[in-house]
Amino acid sequence: MKTIVKILFLSGIIGITVFSCEKEKPPPSNQEAPEVFPNKSGYQWTYRLATYNGNIDTVKVKIVSQGILPNGANAKIWKYTYIYPSRTYTDTVWVSSNNNEVRIYDKPCRTCTDKMPFERLRYILPLRTGNSWFTNAPYGDTTKVLDQESISVPAGTFSNAFHLSKVRGYVTNSWTNDTIYFKKHVGLVKFSQNEFNLEPLIGNGVWELISYSFGQ
Repeated sequence: MKTIVKILFLSGIIGITVFSCEKEKPPPSNQEAPEVFPNKSGYQWTYRLATYNGNIDTVKVKIVSQGILPNGANAKIWKYTYIYPSRTYTDTVWVSSNNNEVRIYDKPCRTCTDKMPFERLRYILPLRTGNSWFTNAPYGDTTKVLDQESISVPAGTFSNAFHLSKVRGYVTNSWTNDTIYFKKHVGLVKFSQNEFNLEPLIGNGVWELISYSFGQ
């Protein structure tokens, strides 16, 4: 911060005026992605993760590269870094998106290149309250758009964020009961992950967006 001191001589009276001026900061850049569902290499998000056992941890998400799924679709490769007090975990998902839908898959199998990986999540675009859809999971996997809400998280307040639920039925000690808040051109702003597959999954807890960047 710069301080400017001006001395004024008026009718024999010396006056001192102090102006404090701070250099104006430019508005944040890349605060919205051009796509409704952001999916380009270099995009990144950081989340505060409040786990159900009371810990506060961090999840960093970055789109690191791209690949081709076994069905021939192009996909971006997203890297998830879970930073816990005792250790750090990493995971990747493959995301295929267009103007009509987004599909999020597990990493494809290297030794079974003709088999599509497990589909974790799907968005049908445009998102509209009341819409719902299903994946091919034989035990039931339903995602529904419940409403739109204003959501406040450390990264700011996001109006008209879509509130979705994702439920996968119980089968062989495996189930999902997630709550998703998605903001167009920003991505996931809040997420309550409650998933079980023989044991609670990494990432279970409440995610809140801390920061995001759409620079390359």
